[in-house]
Amino acid sequence: MEDNMTIGESMPISQQQLVGQPSIQHAWPQLGRALYNLEHEETDVAHDLDEDQKYERWQRIREIILEQCEQYERQYEAYELVRRGRAAEIVGNPHYRGKDGLEHELPYTGLEGYYAGSEEQPERPGMTKEQIIEEEANIGLELMKKMKKYAVEHYFWASFAKTQKAAEGDTGKVDREDLKNLYFLWTGVVRRLNDRIYENEEYKASPLEQLEAILRKDPKLASDEHVQAEYTELLEEEQQKCKEQRAQEEIERKAKERIFRSRLEEYTAFRSQTYASLKDACGRFPHIDYDIKDDTFAQANIIETLYLPKLPERSSYPSYLVALTSEQLEGYLFLSYIGEKGGDPLTRSDLLIE
Repeated sequence: MEDNMTIGESMPISQQQLVGQPSIQHAWPQLGRALYNLEHEETDVAHDLDEDQKYERWQRIREIILEQCEQYERQYEAYELVRRGRAAEIVGNPHYRGKDGLEHELPYTGLEGYYAGSEEQPERPGMTKEQIIEEEANIGLELMKKMKKYAVEHYFWASFAKTQKAAEGDTGKVDREDLKNLYFLWTGVVRRLNDRIYENEEYKASPLEQLEAILRKDPKLASDEHVQAEYTELLEEEQQKCKEQRAQEEIERKAKERIFRSRLEEYTAFRSQTYASLKDACGRFPHIDYDIKDDTFAQANIIETLYLPKLPERSSYPSYLVALTSEQLEGYLFLSYIGEKGGDPLTRSDLLIE
């Protein structure tokens, strides 16, 4: 395997309109060559089969390879659907002020869906659009700092500099090791944000409940004198509360439960609607077309076109300026970049297929 992206080159057609739908196109030369090899291996060992049997085997090989393409793509299309439009439902149409003093569109990260349910609504508190953008920027900044620290400690500076330049728009290619780092960074972010809905204030337990939960997980801590003292203090505070305090806390607890249920329902609905919009009325995924080229090994390729539902233009939402520091802006753009590369199915296929 070569150490550059010619193995699984992504050839995007940015928002190209085909039959009124935005589409993305990928080339899979790696899987195309795998298909070519398998087809010819089958031809060599299938001497005793008639033409119909040979065709059935050949057709099955193609199905297996295309299933592999779809497996990679399925993990990516929902991200693309959010990044290319649905993100506006969460954060609207954010802009930033560039070094030229002008306002520019802030690209979506594709992670905005994880904040569905956490945003501020008239009937409940929550994060403003600006706060969501700022949190994403801080996540990206944190990743950059960790990557920079790792680069210094492991003499990895050249790769870090190349990755950072790519995030800033440099057209130079990243190698396999860079892709691996981006992929692991991205999966770490996704795992972290999968539980973002539970970071809202309404889900947080009281100090006493938190300590009791810790003790249930690790009973050995109960013998620690400092833990015992803290638990006793919290328990006495709870027992000293008057009837009116308990009644008020019960009202507040139920209000928090209602708010959190509404958050969870909204988050689940956004996720379900995103995946549902990729299916037809029969629950199928008819929006991926394949063009297989397998005449020669050198030219073997699989061209895949993914059609997305038509999405509203972000310009239909009022624009607003997000006040990010230069560091935060750099972190935000880096997060957007690692999603584009680390979440791309071509990256995953290149790392998993030897």
